[in-house]
Amino acid sequence: MSSVRISEAKIQTVEKLKSELLSYPIIGLVKIENINARVVQKMRSELRKEAKIVMAKNNLMKRAIDQVKDKVKGIEQLKEYIKGPCAFLLTKTNPFKLATYMNTNKVPAPAKPGQIASNDIVVPAMNTGIPPGPVISELQSLGLKTRIEGGQIKIAEPSVVTKEGEKVTRSVALLLRRLNIEPFFVGLSMTVALQDGTLLHGKDLIVDYEQYLNNLQYAHSRALNLAVNAGIVTKRSLPILIQKVYQQAINLTVNAGIATTRTLPMLLAKVRSQALALTRIIGEIDSSAVSAKALEAAKTASVAQKTTVSTDNKQKQEEKEEEPEEEEEDLGLGALFG
Repeated sequence: MSSVRISEAKIQTVEKLKSELLSYPIIGLVKIENINARVVQKMRSELRKEAKIVMAKNNLMKRAIDQVKDKVKGIEQLKEYIKGPCAFLLTKTNPFKLATYMNTNKVPAPAKPGQIASNDIVVPAMNTGIPPGPVISELQSLGLKTRIEGGQIKIAEPSVVTKEGEKVTRSVALLLRRLNIEPFFVGLSMTVALQDGTLLHGKDLIVDYEQYLNNLQYAHSRALNLAVNAGIVTKRSLPILIQKVYQQAINLTVNAGIATTRTLPMLLAKVRSQALALTRIIGEIDSSAVSAKALEAAKTASVAQKTTVSTDNKQKQEEKEEEPEEEEEDLGLGALFG
């Protein structure tokens, strides 16, 4: 029995793939289905400093994996995902960063006959710019509501012409092209990535960095609040704790009537307030017992105090209404401590 002869070109391709796979600590697979060469070349150029995209036939990619599996931990796991048009993505940088970048940098693409719709294809309400004629019946056969306006066909309301998961028909593809509608967004997407023997799936690599940052800031705020209330000294909590202790010391000194350079003005203000309150009470019992000037000052102070108390109570009520529920606080601490 004669053995199957492998061409020299294929042997060289496998050797090149082996060399590339052994040169990078992170090995990923990207889908290139329904992507034209222009998009692939654009992404290759943009990722040149961060990653390398290497394409080959699927059987050669699997053969290269078999030949390096003893040197690259867990690499044989990738074989399961080498299906359809795909390529190796090799990098030394953060795979989460790359996957997120590729996910947010897709370009519009037209629909092709026979293509599976990755999302609902919607034709919006619009002026087609097309004069009345046989095309009206074509539009209506696709479920579009039309009317004539200004000598041109207008689509009256948005309509779904192909649902997600359905095949794009030839008539839909031609219509979309005529209306200059590109319903899909295409680009490279990470299927899986292998790092230190661990397989990371594409959906887990996409990170909303803005939300992640917000979560970190919220967790930091809740942790700092916890540290201050628990009296835990850290670099961040120490200044707040010192300020808190200082304020408590001032309050204690004032309430105890201890005069210092800091508390004397507060004590005098407290004594004045008490004196005015006493003057008002005496004046209500016997107005002749105090001077008219002193009584007027006492009444003015009383009105001002009531206004201040009312404002403070209203502010406290508003703050109470704005406070998050206990469940939200628990979530914040849970995010912090895992």
